[in-house]
Amino acid sequence: MGSSKTPRTSKLPIEESTARIAVAFSGGLDSTVLLHSTVAAYGSEHVIALHVNHGLQDIADDWVMHCNDIAASYDVEFDFRILNWPSAVEELSNIEAQAREARYEALTHMCEQHGVTDLLLGHHQDDQAETVLLQLIRGSGLPGLSAMGQQRSLANTAIRVWRPFMDLTRKDLESYANEYHLDWIEDPTNKDEHFTRNFIRLRILPILEKVQPNLRKNLSRTASHMAQAQSLLDQLADIDLNVMTTESGLDMISLIALRNEDIARANNALRRWIYLQGLSMPSEERLSSWWTDLETLKDMSDHQLQWVHDGKHLRVWRQKLTVNESSITQGHWEFRAVEEDSEAFGLALDVYEIAKAKGHLQEQERTGGMKIRIHPSQARKTLKKLFQELDIPPWQRTAKILCIDQDVLAVAGVGLNIDLMTQHGPRVLPVFILDNIH
Repeated sequence: MGSSKTPRTSKLPIEESTARIAVAFSGGLDSTVLLHSTVAAYGSEHVIALHVNHGLQDIADDWVMHCNDIAASYDVEFDFRILNWPSAVEELSNIEAQAREARYEALTHMCEQHGVTDLLLGHHQDDQAETVLLQLIRGSGLPGLSAMGQQRSLANTAIRVWRPFMDLTRKDLESYANEYHLDWIEDPTNKDEHFTRNFIRLRILPILEKVQPNLRKNLSRTASHMAQAQSLLDQLADIDLNVMTTESGLDMISLIALRNEDIARANNALRRWIYLQGLSMPSEERLSSWWTDLETLKDMSDHQLQWVHDGKHLRVWRQKLTVNESSITQGHWEFRAVEEDSEAFGLALDVYEIAKAKGHLQEQERTGGMKIRIHPSQARKTLKKLFQELDIPPWQRTAKILCIDQDVLAVAGVGLNIDLMTQHGPRVLPVFILDNIH
């Protein structure tokens, strides 16, 4: 096909000679056309097909085999992942969103494993129109109405995502597939109107197109306008955040000062900061409740405030907003050998072995009377005073204290009890290891 409606992945700004391009290959029409046209543009040696088996249908295993066979017929490398769900699928809420998130995670892992930095997706103009309507129904703001961009980078990775078919319709892709006699899978769940997106595709769009034949193209154009507007808002937020972002977090005094001048601008800056932390956008209701909580504080220098959002803990303490994994610091203590020619402090090996054999090494909860001397030139101080002097936030003071007999041996984030340490001979160093929080 030589018309303007021919899929042209070769238009992408990717170096053909060195490209390692991944195609998200479900086996459906869109991804089949994408894989075929990408191989035609770049050569099979530069392409890898990545498939995600969602494990939601009995026939899904057959789709893996189909995709493997198609990739083999194109002489393209193939890899796949099978998603495992923690509970029965019928008990999961919002399965569409969860499956989408899990799919992107699986694709990201495969790209990183294969050294891929460019990932191609088969979304087209019809998908964009459905997404815009779906976001309108949900009452989404600009980020949602911007729908799917033609190119973006995956957060915290070197992977670029491309959608080269955004100016093409499904009919265009069907014409291409028929022209080249391509074989693809039809997912039966695409006809299930219990899914909101399918209802929009099968019921709402056909009715609206009777009023506006160019509806899909117009909705896609609207998404583009919204994306441009969001880009300008992001630039404004970055300007504001430049003067209120510090190494220790977001300066709340500056943010509140901005809110006193312009509520919308302060909301925009806060949303942008949360997005840059890798978190989802908060709703209007949640954002409003946060401001209400802040207004109840008399002095942000001496009070701690905590919210849970997107599985993380947002905390305001000493005028700064930070994002943390857990409500408490969880971990355990380990002992590691110190090189004998090192001048580092450590617990004498014989003392350690005797204490361990007698069960005198214990991890204990912090009590008010605990004291420790962390430097030879300093006096013994209470842990409370040391935490304050070292500006250790309250949620990082919950780690268990390592003790030997009745004496404090080491405190996470604070240091070792110098009175019990030596710089000579065989010795071991107490090290606090953070546990993985999921």
